[in-house]
Order: sequence, then C-alpha cells, then structure tokens
Amino acid sequence: MKSSIYNGSAPVMPHAAERPADVRQLSESQFRSLGLREVAYTRPALMEDDEVGCAIYAADGSLLAVVEDIETAWGAIVQNDMIPASLQ
Repeated sequence: MKSSIYNGSAPVMPHAAERPADVRQLSESQFRSLGLREVAYTRPALMEDDEVGCAIYAADGSLLAVVEDIETAWGAIVQNDMIPASLQ
C-alpha cells in the first residue's frame, strides 16, 4: 500500500459528514435547499403603510421579513449569520 507524507505527517481523510457534498449526487429537493440557511437576498417591497421598504427572502424565495430600508435589511441578514446576496 502506498502512503503519502506531507510536511512530516500523513494526510487524514475527513469524515463523511465533513466532506463537501457532491452536487451531482443530490436529489432535486436537496439541491434546492443548498444555501437555504446561509444566504438571503433583498427586493423592494410595499409595506403596510404604503411606504416602499425592503423584503428579505431566503435562498428558496421564502419571505423572511420586511424592513424599512436596505441598510436595515443587510444588517439583519448579517446579524442572523447569513450571507446577503445581490440579485441582478
């Protein structure tokens, strides 16, 4: 059996739970849920008082919140350990 040593130690294979997912092997629902808890995006939205606000959506398009402005939206996204994404 062949063994590799790098920098004085043998490389260790990560546990299956620590390995990145192979997206080619995911089901459609698993693929759609990628980033669901990590990524959020914003869009303009009409608030209850007919003012223009900013809606925050999860990666799958689920509405999470509506806030007054983009700065508040991005702050809320970051505060909740999510990554704000811009849609073009």
